[in-house]
Amino acid sequence: MEMRVANRTEEKNPLIVELVGPAGAGKTTLSRALSRRNENIHVGAEIELRKLEYAPVFARSALPLLPLVLRGWQSDRWLTWEEIKYLVYLKGWPRVLRHQAARGGAAILLDHGPVFKLATLRAFGPQSLKAKTLEPWWNDMFRQWASMIDMVVWLDAPDSILEKRINSRKQPHAVKGKSELAVTQFLARYRISYEQILAELKNFGGPTLFQFDTSQTAIEQVADEVLRALHSSPAESERTVDVARLKNIMIS
Repeated sequence: MEMRVANRTEEKNPLIVELVGPAGAGKTTLSRALSRRNENIHVGAEIELRKLEYAPVFARSALPLLPLVLRGWQSDRWLTWEEIKYLVYLKGWPRVLRHQAARGGAAILLDHGPVFKLATLRAFGPQSLKAKTLEPWWNDMFRQWASMIDMVVWLDAPDSILEKRINSRKQPHAVKGKSELAVTQFLARYRISYEQILAELKNFGGPTLFQFDTSQTAIEQVADEVLRALHSSPAESERTVDVARLKNIMIS
C-alpha cells in the first residue's frame, strides 16, 4: 500500500480519498472545506443515469450483474433499485474514476463511495448477497477497490450528538425522529459493517485509514490534517484506526 501511494504521487496522479461515516458526522462539510482550500481537490462523480456519458458504463456493468439480481427469487427479498445502482457502481465505476484521474489534480474525494456502498450492502442488503457462493464476487470487489482507493477518512461522533444532528437536518434519514434505541442500533450496525469492509480491503493492500471524532475535532482542523497527509510521504501519513478505541468513543 505504501509503495502504491508513493508511486501515484510521483507520477502526479491524483489520490483517491473516500470520506465515510454516519449521517451528521460532517462528511459534506469536510468535502466543501477541502475543495475550497485546494482547487485541485475535486469531488468524484456519482452514478446518475440522467447523464448520458455514464449510460455506457451502466449498460456494460449491469448486464453481468443480472444473475446476481435474479437471485432475489430464492432470498428474503429482491434487490432495490438503489442496491442495483450500488452494484453497478462497484463493478463499473473504476473506469469513470480513472478517466477523472487522467484530468489531473491533487485528489478525488468520494462521498458515498465504494466503502459506503459495500458496507451498506453487507449490513442492510438481502440475504442473497451474503451467500457463501458470493464470496468470490466480494473478494473481486475488495481487490478492485483496494487498488483504487489511497485513503479513507472516517468521521464519527457519539450517538447522542449524531442523533441531534440527524434530527436537525432537512434531509430525510432512516432513523430521523426514531427512538434513541433505534438510532443506536442503526449506527452500531453501520460501524460494524465499516469495520468489516475496511479490514477486508486491508487484506488486499487496502487504503491508508484516518479517523476523527468530529465532536472533539473541528472540521477545519480535520481538513488541516487531511491536507497535510495528502502532501506527506505515506510513512508520515499512516494513521490506522484503532477500532476498539473508536467503538469506546462512540458509545461513551
